[in-house]
Amino acid sequence: MDLFRWLVVIIYVLAIFIFAGDEISSSTFTAELLAKLLPHLGRAEIREYVVLVRKAGHFLAYGLLTLLVYRAAAKTKGMQRYALPGAAFFALMVAVADESYQQFLVHRTGVWTDVLIDGSGVAVTVLGIVLYGKLRRKTSMEVREDAQD
Repeated sequence: MDLFRWLVVIIYVLAIFIFAGDEISSSTFTAELLAKLLPHLGRAEIREYVVLVRKAGHFLAYGLLTLLVYRAAAKTKGMQRYALPGAAFFALMVAVADESYQQFLVHRTGVWTDVLIDGSGVAVTVLGIVLYGKLRRKTSMEVREDAQD
């Protein structure tokens, strides 16, 4: 078992919850930051960018979590066979727990549509892992065929 990979997963999950509990993760903070970085934009445009940035953050964060868990599970004896579905399930459970936790925070609102966005990040990552695996197997077979010729 690769303990370092699992330690990275644990730290990443803790960071998700710590970040969610901090006011820096609020939409107000994001709006103020974008207004400073893009002073030429109006309030309506800033609101649109806030939504885009925050939803992209959800998508990417849970895609990365899926990848981290998959890589840890794939290197853990006895977990290789279920590494991908296990990683997807784990990431989705963290997403549900995160949104549930946010319902109790003053500066955040737990929104179940965010779980769908998180799930989209998970699904795209799973698809990417599957396609990458198929591409690697195909390339490996071609190399073996070339070596036999």
